Amino acid sequence: MSRKTKNKLIIIAGIFFLGFITCMLIRACKQSEQISEPSISLYLSQEKRCIELKLEEYIQGVVAAEMPASFELEALKAQAVAARTYTLRKLIDGRKYALNSDLSDNIYECQAYISWEEFGHRHPQAKQLWQKRIEQACNETRGEIMLYNGEPIDALYHSTCGGKTESALESWGKDTPYLRSVNCGYCQHAKHYESIQVFSIREFQQLTGVSSAEKVKIIKKTPAGRSKKLQLNDRLISAEEFRRLCHLPSTWWSFKKKEDKFLIESKGYGHGLGMCQYGANGMAAQGKNYHDILDKYYQNIDYYRMNY
Repeated sequence: MSRKTKNKLIIIAGIFFLGFITCMLIRACKQSEQISEPSISLYLSQEKRCIELKLEEYIQGVVAAEMPASFELEALKAQAVAARTYTLRKLIDGRKYALNSDLSDNIYECQAYISWEEFGHRHPQAKQLWQKRIEQACNETRGEIMLYNGEPIDALYHSTCGGKTESALESWGKDTPYLRSVNCGYCQHAKHYESIQVFSIREFQQLTGVSSAEKVKIIKKTPAGRSKKLQLNDRLISAEEFRRLCHLPSTWWSFKKKEDKFLIESKGYGHGLGMCQYGANGMAAQGKNYHDILDKYYQNIDYYRMNY
């Protein structure tokens, strides 16, 4: 048996090990016959209940929630492949969420999800047009995922990188070959490409316990430019903790003091790992297709289309 065939079998076994597919279906997949589309159970965190969805129905809801529907079609297609790959990675990892569900719509645990009904409430004027675009993006990439060494990748993504994505080694301390820092010259149009957050000294003290801007220092940065550690008075904290305390868009900062105000200049929005969504849209606007986009943000990947 070739290595390529072995990798395919590993993928199928991992994807459906939760009980989606029987041995007969795995045998059918080996013979390149069509198999049944799997279903997933999704925990709705606001409603505190689970729903059952076909995989592709779920992916449409993720794309609708995670990327502006007004984006270019090729960017939406890149998002669909990333969301589908991320989903399968979660399923293979086997973690269970609330009520023993396969996945959750809590963005701090998994991916966002929105029903078409709620999507219509949020976009009453353009619901039909934008829903059609999202459905087209998902249908044209149906079943397609990204692989590294024959396994679905951890296809992380974020809103805006601010000019350069981050590496998994710097963020997690774990070198992940397909999540390396890359230059991105395509997200300058994003709202959060550069932003300024202004705090009064009193506000800043309430948030951080520090009463003087001079007592805040960035003491460690990543090669890409994002902060890793800060010193507040005599206390060391991580950049992520500081970001949460001050409700900042990213961890890429510079600090300034102006009269009685403390200014934090931020670049980007999100953790900076993987695909930059606004960068994806910028690439699509310049004629790049969804594989061009994904190949930029995830290195040395392969593509595989599940035949369901």
